[in-house]
Amino acid sequence: MMKVGELAVKKGLITQQQLQLALQEGRTSGEIIGKVLVKLGFLTSEQLLETLAEQMGLPFYKTLKSFVISPDVVRMVPARFVWHYKFMPLSLSGRTITIAVSDPLAVWMAEDLKLNLGFDVDRVLTTEKEILDSIRQHYGVGSETVEEILARPNAPVAEQVREKAAAIEGHASSEQDASVIKLVNQILTEAVLARATDIHIEIFRDRAVVRQRIDGILYEMRMSDQIRQLYGAVVSRIKILSSLNVVEKRLPQDGRAIIKVKNDPVDLRISIVPSIYGENVVIRILPINLLYSLDYLGFAPHDLATLNDLMLKPHGIIFLTGPTGSGKTTTLYACLSQLNKQQVKIITIEDPVEYELPGIMQIQVRPEIGLTFASSLRSILRHDPDVMMVGEVRDHETAELAIRTALTGHLIFSTLHTNDAPSGAPRLMDIGLEPYLVASSVNAFIAQRLVRVICPDCKEEVRDPGPLPESLAGVKIFRGRGCEKCQSVGYKGRTAIYELLPVRDEIQELIIRKASAGQIRQKAQEMGLTTLHAAGIEKIRQGVTTWQEVMRVTEFDGH
Repeated sequence: MMKVGELAVKKGLITQQQLQLALQEGRTSGEIIGKVLVKLGFLTSEQLLETLAEQMGLPFYKTLKSFVISPDVVRMVPARFVWHYKFMPLSLSGRTITIAVSDPLAVWMAEDLKLNLGFDVDRVLTTEKEILDSIRQHYGVGSETVEEILARPNAPVAEQVREKAAAIEGHASSEQDASVIKLVNQILTEAVLARATDIHIEIFRDRAVVRQRIDGILYEMRMSDQIRQLYGAVVSRIKILSSLNVVEKRLPQDGRAIIKVKNDPVDLRISIVPSIYGENVVIRILPINLLYSLDYLGFAPHDLATLNDLMLKPHGIIFLTGPTGSGKTTTLYACLSQLNKQQVKIITIEDPVEYELPGIMQIQVRPEIGLTFASSLRSILRHDPDVMMVGEVRDHETAELAIRTALTGHLIFSTLHTNDAPSGAPRLMDIGLEPYLVASSVNAFIAQRLVRVICPDCKEEVRDPGPLPESLAGVKIFRGRGCEKCQSVGYKGRTAIYELLPVRDEIQELIIRKASAGQIRQKAQEMGLTTLHAAGIEKIRQGVTTWQEVMRVTEFDGH
């Protein structure tokens, strides 16, 4: 049998000189030649495996995605086996099971499997990453932990009995508690590494579901079906993690926790509400070290220049509008970060405080004790601020206080729930503000949405995009084909599209006359307003996103 190094030379993967260097290094370190070749960078792990497969007469597969793996095969092999030995069962023929492994020298694995499961074993080679991805897909996150817990006598009952004790002690009170801790950690880690912004843990009549929101879209996280038996223990562990009352199951609770994933701190905001089948949990994932810069948010150059000019004004209000989850808070924080200088006093009033901004005084409202937006706004004026952020204007009292504060020489940022920028002024008047106050105090209304970005790793031109508006005639249209980097969805990351409406003299006159949102929009477009839809079209022209994505988040205006 030809040796690995010689075979690699024969295949043209390395030179004879590189082989001699590797052999010399191997004699010094005592490592086998294959590992030395990879360590020195002469071979990739995939090239080494392919060479070993040829040497040992085993099939090699770059990917396992071409295999149709039967659920029956998955059920035959326990999750704790596949995670412990890091192999993936592919098919079963009679008493012979075919498995994918990444270490062809671990022949003892086949003997252990034959002893424990009673199958003869055929092996194919692939990379460890392919195996782990396939295990997660077919067995689910934390499946081996769930099996381990349920394999113990009366495990679910034991967990429920220990819930209160674990909450009081604040740490693992038993081996089973430790396993639940591990399971929750696996769920959190998987979501963070997948770039999720939210985790939804939900209980229904016949099953429990874990979903994660990635780039604004909810995807179900593959979990063991047996997790429903541990649902109460999982919720209790999350309560302990966020210092909530484990015993209280009838009322909503909100908490916060900080964890580390690969040594990076991650801020979690936990909300728990009771439902008819148990408590449902939503965990919002907020990275602590986040860069806030207007340059990277998605503003068109002319809109960014206009916004920078508006922020130089010594007083007035800038309103961000849009639905929940449209990125308003991130844009506000980017504005505050740009203004955050030693000579500027900035105070925020938020519900909740989502990110900590160094050098800025941030206040968390607590309506249950009377600390509301309005009461906080009255108090902070005595702290001599230059710039303020009011998390949301949602009632007449807060709106009027914010307006009058702006008129007395302060620059204020806030959010408003409207669908577009021209609807901002009518919304404030619906709340009960006088038109002349709105016209004289508001500097601008900015509407925004988030669109998904085409994955750069699988981006390709679309030859036949189908019917498109006239504004995209002759434009090259791109899409994401779907790849490992984007989890086969074709998108990776998000960018914002904006509709920036400065309140200039012509718009002020319309507001004073109580004009409708439609009339304000018509005048604004005559003055050069770029609508949300038009901003989305420009992102398509730039090859950033797709027509389907723009249509998902904006209203087609016929252009």
